[in-house]
Amino acid sequence: MTYLVTGGTGFIGSWVVKSLLERGHKVVAFDLVPGRHALDPVVGERADEVTIVQGDFTQMHRVLETVREHKITHIAHIAAAGLNLCNANPAHAVHVNGVGFASMLEVCRTMDIQRMVWASSAGVFGGSWGSKAVPNDAPFQPRNVYAGLKVLGETLAAQYHATYGTDVIGLRYTFVNGHGMPNHQGGQMIRELCEKTALGQPAQVPWGEDSPDWLWGGDAGEATALALEAAPTKSRAFNVPGDHAPMTRAVEYVKSLLPDADITLKAGKMGFNRFDGSVTEKEIGYKPKWTMEMQLRERINRVRQEHGLPLVG
Repeated sequence: MTYLVTGGTGFIGSWVVKSLLERGHKVVAFDLVPGRHALDPVVGERADEVTIVQGDFTQMHRVLETVREHKITHIAHIAAAGLNLCNANPAHAVHVNGVGFASMLEVCRTMDIQRMVWASSAGVFGGSWGSKAVPNDAPFQPRNVYAGLKVLGETLAAQYHATYGTDVIGLRYTFVNGHGMPNHQGGQMIRELCEKTALGQPAQVPWGEDSPDWLWGGDAGEATALALEAAPTKSRAFNVPGDHAPMTRAVEYVKSLLPDADITLKAGKMGFNRFDGSVTEKEIGYKPKWTMEMQLRERINRVRQEHGLPLVG
């Protein structure tokens, strides 16, 4: 069987590719602007095993051509317009995350794809749950265009399943971090907390009053692979939790690894939720493996290794 990963050379897509390769699958990465800045650090030497196709998933004919040429059986649809782009250009966001997603569903229906797993978002629930775990069937409370379009995606996917029997599963990743992380708000925080401290530079770490659900990229990739391979599921979308831990504890841990670290923890919140993953574990067998401490230590040591410094922890 051959798996297509849209956004397969991007951040989360690269971790999905890695998990699929490790499970013995052939992988085709389909990307608007293919690159190796995330794929190589995540996948390593096995990156050469990935077939890379340049294409725009909003152009249905390009996806259909790729599915036919490579005999695709399963799809991991990770590509999307991100939060910043959605805020800057809502009309374009609707084209990509709304119409484009509908096109992907049409590909699945017309080409008899066995299953598509796609990246929904923790944002469908808003950010007002605090320390209370958000159940898998919590009501939607989207607070921006990006989250609203993910709600639309879940609605469309459920409709295609009910009407045509199209097997589509959404995954609501929480705060995904790891190698290959882009320079968005989360990436900037990790750079302050891990990269600057790893190199002995002063760090200004935001979100001091918040508690992220720390989700390692490898766990996100594993959840996606499990969802692609699982027996038929009752639920059409799943929470994908990580390790819920406050920023204060994260800073304390980094200082335990690097006692001389100069870290200023700034006030404020990003607005994270804590996820209840019991339904996810029951139906697809996913449970996070990487603790917050493991994630931060791995990121710090990768940076120190790249700069010829001794590892910590």
